[in-house]
This record gives sequence, structure tokens and C-alpha cells, in this order.
Amino acid sequence: MHAKTLTGLVIFVLSLGGGAEEQVPGNSVLGRQNHIEYVPGNLPLVIAVPHGGRLKPGEIPDRVNGVTDIDANTQELARTLSAVVHAETGRHAHLVVCRLHRSKLDANRDLAEGAQGSEIAMQAWEEHHRFIEQACEEAVRKFGVAFLIDLHGHGHPDARVELGYVQSALDLADCEDALNAASAVNTSSLRWIVERSDLSHVELLHGPLSLGALLEKEGFPSTPSPRMPVPTEPFFRGGYTIQRHCQSDKNVTGLQIEANRPRLRDTAENRLRFARALVKSLQTFFPAHLGMTLGGEPRLKGELSLQTRMPSGQ
Repeated sequence: MHAKTLTGLVIFVLSLGGGAEEQVPGNSVLGRQNHIEYVPGNLPLVIAVPHGGRLKPGEIPDRVNGVTDIDANTQELARTLSAVVHAETGRHAHLVVCRLHRSKLDANRDLAEGAQGSEIAMQAWEEHHRFIEQACEEAVRKFGVAFLIDLHGHGHPDARVELGYVQSALDLADCEDALNAASAVNTSSLRWIVERSDLSHVELLHGPLSLGALLEKEGFPSTPSPRMPVPTEPFFRGGYTIQRHCQSDKNVTGLQIEANRPRLRDTAENRLRFARALVKSLQTFFPAHLGMTLGGEPRLKGELSLQTRMPSGQ
């Protein structure tokens, strides 16, 4: 990277924090050239969408390596999800949207692969991740934890929701002792929860109070889950964004959600149906595992312990 480019990026990153006091939950903040959009929130929930953009500015050359297809309708799904969260809680989730088409920038890869030398794309990449960091830092400041969802869409043959905790299908096929071992927990995006929970890593991955179990209860086949603890291949385990930002020492946890297109992303009605199902699932998941409601209110310890002891099927 040229020194001039690096200097410009550093100045930009430092400038993001300067106007934080002027940001209003629910009101969009646009990065330079409007390539990245950040909607500040006032909840512990942060939603990022790296592959749903449609902008193809001519000044950014097309990427020549890697996947360049859009995750169709994921931007729309994220906005619907944010709207349902607001309707249920009266508050706003943090939302970070890359508005550039994936042929111009892949914000879910490292800088070299994602921007491929374009200074404008590198600037947008820096914006995207700095906005996520800013959102997580604000959530941690207010609630002690940030729950990050990196939202994607897949085109795999199985029409299921794939939940990526940075564990591959091969990892998930290992024995319980291996999945509960420190080596697995330390790489998991659920590490912050595991370190504070009475439940094991395996139970959090596909037990009765796992997100997969809760989504299946709402009618959306998911993996890992009690029904399918080991995903069939291909399976997305969680990429750069989750691996970078879900750090236990920063009080950030979460996952990558890969949503199938048929009967989920394909129509506005189906997107709304899934958004409602996910929010309902999170309304159980948050008290059970984060010690607070989705709206950020503390959950009494007695109530939490009753939920964590809830048997399968209830």
C-alpha cells in the first residue's frame, strides 16, 4: 500500500470517532462517497451486511479474484430485521451495510483480497469495519456485551439456515469432548458466552436452547441444531468479519447467518416471516445466554437459571 493511501486511511479511521456524539439511533450515517451506511443503534445487537450492495461505480475496477456475486436481497432482509427489532423493542439495532456490489468490494475478506488494490475500495473496507467496531464498542459500553450478526445468503442445495460459529462441518462432526475443549472454544465466536454459561460449548452449538433449535421451532430448518448437529457440505462456517470482531476479550460474541433464498430471501413476505422468526428466537436466546432481554433490560438470575434448565421440546 502506498504511504499516501495509508495516511488517508488513518486520517479517515480517526475521523469516524469525532462525530459520534452527533449520531442519533435510527438515523443513517454515510461514509465517504456513500459506499458504506451505518445506522447507529441503542441495543446490544449489531447487524452487518457485507454482500448485499448494488453500487458499481466506474472509478472502482472490478475485482478479478474471488467470488463477485451479490448475496441477493440480504440488504433488504437486514433492513426488515432491523424494523422488526424496532417494532418489538422500541429501540434500534446497530446496522452496517456495504452498499458496494461485491464485484467492487468484498468486505468479508481481508483488505488485500477484498479491495484488490483500489484506493477507493480500501477506503470503503476500512469504513465498513470501523463502523462495526464503533457499533460493538457502543453496545459494550451500554450493555457490557455486543452480539454481532454478519448476515449473508447462500445458494447451497439444502434450503436451510446455516449458522457459522467459526466451526467447520468437520469440526462439528468431532466428539463432544473435542468441541468442549479449550482449543475449540478459543476459536469459537461463542467464546464470550461459553466462559459465562453453565452450558457447554456443544449445548450452545446445537442444544435445545441453541439458536438453531430456536429457529427450527419457528419453522426454519437450521444447522447446527438438535436435528442436524453436523451440517452437510457445503457449509459456511463464518468468515473474516466474525473471526475479526467476535473477540471474548472485547466482550463481542455472535455468528454469521447464511440464509437460503427459496422461501426466505426471495420475497418481501418471506423476508418478513424470517425476520419475525429470528427476532422471536433472539428474544429467548438473549435472556438465556446474555443475561438480558433483546431490549437490553437485565434478566433476573432466577429466571435465567430456569430457562437454562428448560428441557428439549419445551
